Order: sequence, then C-alpha cells, then structure tokens
Amino acid sequence: MKEPRLIVNADDLGMSRGITDGIVLAHRYGFVTSASLMTNMPAAEYAVSRLASTPRLGVGVHLNITAGRPLLPAGAVSTLVDASGRFHGAAAMSRKLWQWRVAGDQIEAEFRAQIQWMKERGLVPTHADSHQHMHIYPAAIAPFVRALRSEGIACTRAPRSVAWPRKRGLGSDSIGGPHAGSLTRRVSVRLYRGLLQEVAFRQFDMPQSRISFFSQDRRDLTALGERWKSTFANLPGGTFELACHPGLFERGFSESDPIRLLREEELHWLTDRDWHEALDRRGIRLISYKDLATAENPSRARGPATAEAGVLR
Repeated sequence: MKEPRLIVNADDLGMSRGITDGIVLAHRYGFVTSASLMTNMPAAEYAVSRLASTPRLGVGVHLNITAGRPLLPAGAVSTLVDASGRFHGAAAMSRKLWQWRVAGDQIEAEFRAQIQWMKERGLVPTHADSHQHMHIYPAAIAPFVRALRSEGIACTRAPRSVAWPRKRGLGSDSIGGPHAGSLTRRVSVRLYRGLLQEVAFRQFDMPQSRISFFSQDRRDLTALGERWKSTFANLPGGTFELACHPGLFERGFSESDPIRLLREEELHWLTDRDWHEALDRRGIRLISYKDLATAENPSRARGPATAEAGVLR
C-alpha cells in the first residue's frame, strides 16, 4: 500500500507583510512545506527577502489576474483590466473567462511576466497555481499551459478536489464532490475538474487531488478545524495537497481582508504540536512540490545546482 504523502502549500505569499510573516512562521515552526508567491502584490519584494531564511521551503508562483495591477503595462493586457488599470475582480473575471471575453495571448503574457519576475530574483518556481483558481476557467486553460511549458514549470496544483472521510448517499462527496450548489452542479463541477486533471493538464506532475471541505464546514472555523483532523486520520495512500492561507494581522490591510480570521486560525493549527502529531499518528510524510517533481521524474533531480527549485541562488 502506498504511504500517504502531503504537500501543505500556503497561498498568497507576498500579498502583505503580515501574510508573508505568517507563512514563514508556519514553515519554520509548523508543517507548511510549500508556498505560492504573488509577484504583483505590494509585499512581493519583502517576501523574496524573507525566503533567504527559509531555504527548505518550496516556492511556486501564485499566478494572479484578479487582484492589484498587472506587471505588464495596462495597454498590453487591456482585456484583463478595468479603466483604472487594475485587474477585474474575481466575480467579473470569472464571468469573462467563462464567456471567452478575454485575449488568451494577454493572459499568457501576464502569466509569463509573473513567472519571469521570480526568475529575475533568483527563484525558480517549484510549481504554478493561481489566485482564486482562475487558471481552471475555460479561456485561461490553454494560456496557462503554454506559459508553464514556455517557462519550464513541471508541476501544478491538481484541479480535482476530494474530502475525507468519504461520505455516502446522494449528498455525498463520492457522487458530487465537496463542491457547493445543487447535486447537478456538483456532479458537473466534479466531471469538469476531472477532465482538466486527466486531459488538459496531463503533461504536468500533480498530486492525486487537492484536499477540500464542504461549504458548510468552511463557514464554521471550529467545524473546519475538526475536518482538518478528520482528514489527517482518514487520508489514504497517495500524494495530496492541502492548500492553506496562514497569516498575521497587519494594520491597514487585514481590516478589509475577508479571510483574516481564517488566516489567524490556520496559523495556529499549523504551528500547534498536537496537529503535527496527528499527521505523525497516521504516518503521513510531508513533502513539497520539488519532492513531487523528482519523485515523478527522477531525471529532474540531476539538473544543475543553480536551478534548484524554490531556493535562492
């Protein structure tokens, strides 16, 4: 039987100093193994400076087309920005991506610019994912694939989402997945994400799935904490990713952050010894995306030392 392996990836590195410091703490004193950097955010340069003290933290790129300003001039990505030159918000952008009202070459160019921003600072991304999952919307899929291939990124987040322990019956995870909405919508989303995993992104190394939780649990932090523990106790053999969002309060930013309380609570869970012992009891091995890439394709482990993923040169 395969051993259970878990990538614990902290999203939003570089979004703010408080979030960046929280992720560093969750790695140094907890069980975060990986993080995803938002290169167009105000604290991105600060995040790069903090990474010098965390050489074992795998760092990928959190490609972003819904928050802040693009790295490219607004005129070069005109279908992605509003009149002020800022990215459209998540709700508006998701509609545009579903309706194909964006230019694919502009998405690809901005994605590549964000990846190259990392490389220019001596960081080679271990993997790529995206802020608010925009890369899995129809008009962004091909640009995302082209950008990763062009920039030599071999790993990406799994589109598939699964919850443990598995539930039975019509409202179960096994039928519709841990997605929101009616059973019809949940089944459709599950099939769509499975198609992305098996067809659109098949050339990349991915975990078997991303760990997810039912919407009612995500709205209740006490229930969500119990779901984390239950997941660790029931995780099967194979490789999975737990995406998380730890962070510290930062005056001037956190007051308007809709998931501020979640960030603080997750930082507590990730640095609490009892939670780490729950992983140990199940025999879960913590890995990063760098470990995933070399395990899936050992030849990558023999690359030049200067290109070690996620480590400052």
